[in-house]
Amino acid sequence: MTCMAHKIAESRGLLTAEDVDLIRELARQLPAPAEVVDLGVGGGTSALAVLVEARPGDVFVTSYDIDEQNLHWAGVAMRNEGREDDWAGHLRPSLDGVRDFADGTLDLILLDTSHEYDDTVAELAAWLPKLRDGVGLMWCHDYVGDYVGCRRAIDEAVAAGAAYIVVPPGRGLGVVLGRP
Repeated sequence: MTCMAHKIAESRGLLTAEDVDLIRELARQLPAPAEVVDLGVGGGTSALAVLVEARPGDVFVTSYDIDEQNLHWAGVAMRNEGREDDWAGHLRPSLDGVRDFADGTLDLILLDTSHEYDDTVAELAAWLPKLRDGVGLMWCHDYVGDYVGCRRAIDEAVAAGAAYIVVPPGRGLGVVLGRP
């Protein structure tokens, strides 16, 4: 099924159709109300993939990005889809946003930032505790492909017991993690 998130993914080339499908599947499992954080906005594709699966008011997505243009286009996408009341974009690094949420309060985190090893290690350490105990999930993009630092950081977090793999690679470019 094609939605606006698929169209944005195709035009921007940052996510695959399989990535959008997996995010939409995760969104269908969210409770209402749900709290979602989107780290690395791109064009708003991942946030929109979540919101397309929820009734207005059932899910709120907070996005962080360091690129003003990315946030602008994400905001345009939200307005075009009538979801601006369900979304907030912040021009801040992802690690600055971690202070905005208490531990154990997030239902879904979408991680798609620098893909560098050190950044990914820091983001996993900071954001995994924010997941709701036993049910919160983190989708990490670009686990598959050329981003070896991203993959290494995720593998190390899993090996250390900080996370476990819920949906293994093979459905798009990402992997889905849970927190023990």
